[in-house]
Amino acid sequence: MGFLSPASFYLFAILPLLVLAYLARERPRQAIVSSVLAFRALREMRGERFGGRPRFTWWFFLELLILALAVMALAGPYLTRPAKLAAIVIDNSAPMQARQADGRTRFEAMVAEVNDGLNHGEGNTRVNLYLIAPTPHQAGSFSSPDAAVAELGRIHPTDAPAPPNAITGLVTELLADRHVDHIIVGTYRPFEAPIPPHVSPVVVGTAVPNYAIGSFSITRPNLGTDIEEGHVELGNFARDAAQLTVTIAADGKPVAKAQAQVAPGEVTTLDFANLPAARVYRAQLEPADGFPLDNVAYAVGTAATTFSVLFVSPITTDGLSLRSIPGVTVTTRTPETYTPEDLAGADVVIFEYTTPKELPTTNTLLVMPPPGDPLFNFRVTPSAQLRVTAWPTTDPLTDGVNFRLLNVRSGEYFQQHPWMRTVIAGADGGLLLTGERGGHRFVATGFNPFPYLGRQNLPMSILTLNMLGHLAGFGSQTGIFRTGEPWIVPAGVSTIVLPSGKKLPTTAGAVFTATDEQGVYRLEGPANASTRAVNLFNLNASDLENLAPLKVEAPSAAAPTTAPAVRQPLAAYLLIAILALLTLEGLMVYRARKPLIDA
Repeated sequence: MGFLSPASFYLFAILPLLVLAYLARERPRQAIVSSVLAFRALREMRGERFGGRPRFTWWFFLELLILALAVMALAGPYLTRPAKLAAIVIDNSAPMQARQADGRTRFEAMVAEVNDGLNHGEGNTRVNLYLIAPTPHQAGSFSSPDAAVAELGRIHPTDAPAPPNAITGLVTELLADRHVDHIIVGTYRPFEAPIPPHVSPVVVGTAVPNYAIGSFSITRPNLGTDIEEGHVELGNFARDAAQLTVTIAADGKPVAKAQAQVAPGEVTTLDFANLPAARVYRAQLEPADGFPLDNVAYAVGTAATTFSVLFVSPITTDGLSLRSIPGVTVTTRTPETYTPEDLAGADVVIFEYTTPKELPTTNTLLVMPPPGDPLFNFRVTPSAQLRVTAWPTTDPLTDGVNFRLLNVRSGEYFQQHPWMRTVIAGADGGLLLTGERGGHRFVATGFNPFPYLGRQNLPMSILTLNMLGHLAGFGSQTGIFRTGEPWIVPAGVSTIVLPSGKKLPTTAGAVFTATDEQGVYRLEGPANASTRAVNLFNLNASDLENLAPLKVEAPSAAAPTTAPAVRQPLAAYLLIAILALLTLEGLMVYRARKPLIDA
């Protein structure tokens, strides 16, 4: 037994006041009267005195007991007793959105069955609720099964898949906890026998044939064009071959359609060339099925954002020539006025005839860097006439360049570099190097491709566009984001708008984890405004036909734990006892009252 407010016991000091009240009460006096009138007059003369030998009646002790019970009630007494603890593990991953034959989703059917499986009559049963997507976590602790079910009715399945072995790992951890009496697991995946004691699986749904988009990406093959290319990966998770159709919409307008015959269990790719530039692309897969989430995918066009260049050179007019490239903005600085703060908001920085004093925090092009630089440690050999001797035919830096027509003029040859590889080689060393450092791309040239002349020097212009595109990420599929996967908030972003329209404040460099909705996210801020497409893109989660069973093994020895206890308050019972005693006192006093003497 315990007390919530033991300080209330100081109120026992009021009990002696009851004794004083009895000592001050009117005491009976014996008088002989000759008539009733004199007796009545005597009654008006109440003789009272304080002190003397106390004469306690039975109701004194009754009132003393009532006061003592009132002080006890204020102290908040309670009894402790062992509590039963149930754990509910809920699969809220994306496949729980699949619809059944009765029209309900798997999640809705599972919630109904979990509700039926709980013992709602046991008031001393606590319930811990766990969710497994996007990562396993506890969603709450509730004092009764009814409260847990009420919370479960407010939860919806996410658009994110569950991590591998999320359910088995969580259930195994709960089985190792001795004070967990019962574990209910709601999921769509079957369990492999034997099932450990105290585990009650609630398996909903059956195998469902499903068609899915595995990935959807938009790339721009070359910088300086408005042409986009689309790539859609399709999966057939049904028992029969199917002809799948994909329709591409650009900013809400259908622009392309393609079909493919896909065998059961196979994955294929559809390519869409010459797509018009747009901000948001949407891919729709047909025919429809019971899991519509993976029949839709979104992508953000590369033309949706501006490509910004910071050009640092003693000859700033060379950088201004890049403004003739569509979608490119240029900011120029001289080596004397350049500071690392100038890199904020720049997609690519170009250093011509100079190098920075510290490693840039963005992708960088170094044009004819001076020798003896301590940061990059280039070893160069000047030459009045450079000559190209070797180049790869499949590298994105050399794609489409006719090197036989390329005139690189004078410049310098690079000797072997510690961390940059040679892409274009010349007679006496490398002419173009590339590498990565600190998570950023670097390209160094021993010749000067500037000023940018466009069609007036087509081979050099194509090479320049390839270098800028490589540094800016054009021609690659680096912009794929999946539901449930966190990402770093870019610089200049202060608010992220979810596909649902909800706005979340954030800071640059923070890890953003609210990525469990499929759709387009808007990144807003004073120095940045962009969009990101987040999709399911998980063919394992889309395979609803071949479901691997879950195998849970009970641990050999559970770790010793302290059994939880619940507090049973007693104040209400004390109040009932006080009311009963007051009623008893009133009845006894009423019955003991004598009738008045008639005149």
